[in-house]
Amino acid sequence: MRPALLALLALTVPATARAGVRVPAELAEVPGRHLATAPLPLAGPDQLPQSAGRPHLLYVNFDGAVLRRGCGNDSRHDCSSLADLFHGYVGPFVGTEHRRVSIVQAVRKDLADFGVRTVITRPPAEQGYTMVLYGDLGTQTFAGVAPYIDCGNLWDNDTCFAGAFQGSNIGSTIILQEAAHTWGLEHVNAPFDNLHPFVAQATPSFQDQCNKIVANTDLVEVGGQCNLVHEKFCEAGYQNSYRELLYLFGPAVPDTSPPTLTITSPPDHSTHVLPVTIPLLGEMSDDLAPQYYDITITSAGKTLYEGEGYKLALALQNPPAGEYELKVRVVDDGGNAGQAAVHFTILPEGSEDPDTDSGAGDSETDTAADDTNAGGCRVARTPSDLPSQGRGLAVLLPLAWLARRRRPR
Repeated sequence: MRPALLALLALTVPATARAGVRVPAELAEVPGRHLATAPLPLAGPDQLPQSAGRPHLLYVNFDGAVLRRGCGNDSRHDCSSLADLFHGYVGPFVGTEHRRVSIVQAVRKDLADFGVRTVITRPPAEQGYTMVLYGDLGTQTFAGVAPYIDCGNLWDNDTCFAGAFQGSNIGSTIILQEAAHTWGLEHVNAPFDNLHPFVAQATPSFQDQCNKIVANTDLVEVGGQCNLVHEKFCEAGYQNSYRELLYLFGPAVPDTSPPTLTITSPPDHSTHVLPVTIPLLGEMSDDLAPQYYDITITSAGKTLYEGEGYKLALALQNPPAGEYELKVRVVDDGGNAGQAAVHFTILPEGSEDPDTDSGAGDSETDTAADDTNAGGCRVARTPSDLPSQGRGLAVLLPLAWLARRRRPR
């Protein structure tokens, strides 16, 4: 049985090719290149799909795995009938954490209407989940591969593969198409659908319309293989990917779990001496982490910052001397809110910092090793150099690699 492949369209797929078109996968990042899939075989005879009653988990594994042979395609145990294709190993995704979150968010966007939850932490073994290994597939020329089409998603625990592309749109499309094959969806001739053999649009989705089923990258029309599901919504030879996913998994299960925010910097009730740049850092935990959260920071009832990030990562520069309480509120995609607060004191320049180890008996010739946090002697600045008490709290600057501009809702 040949695997289902997602490869670059640069040549015609030969009828005898085992793995479809073989072109360097990195070319997929070049604008104007399109992805395509080779013909998909059938896993077994058509049967009625399982009834939906709980969220199905799509586990995007960025960490790589040592693949096991002889145990089918069981995601719970890293089993794959394609293990030899990867010499028994898939390397981890080497992109940044920001890239991982962006790819996962793009996948979630396309699955938002269905009872499928996308996670990047391996679920418990007793839960059924589809695993897409997203990482270094070795010396391959295809972009992704699934072992078969599982009509009606009869087997909850499938393993499929996607190459480690950096772009969130390309990456999410590969993940979704390979996972969808293990759920029983076939290719269709519809450029805006995630099951089209070529990624011809920047942001395809699962389309709520009947589209013609095709066999390969040449768009050869066929009657379809998983027809007991297809024909619930369309005439023979057509597929409605949106309705089939809704049928298989049911509607989305609302997210009612609020995120938890832990502020890691500055330490609560710490003291700082001007001039100073204070990192305002925090970690969010949530049942659907990672994701981007709406972040609002207030002090004394005034909003100081509104933005978005998967972590709290800001820099507070030279606030006026005084006592502060910052309240940080984070809201997840489900509208659930979490909140934390931090208190700290800012002392005028030249003050002794009680948080340092410098004692009152230190020599006048001692110099401060850390100008932002140490006590001891300092060179006084002119009044014009000091922060203005009338301008309120100082600027909160986002750290670019951990926060992004607020997106429209």
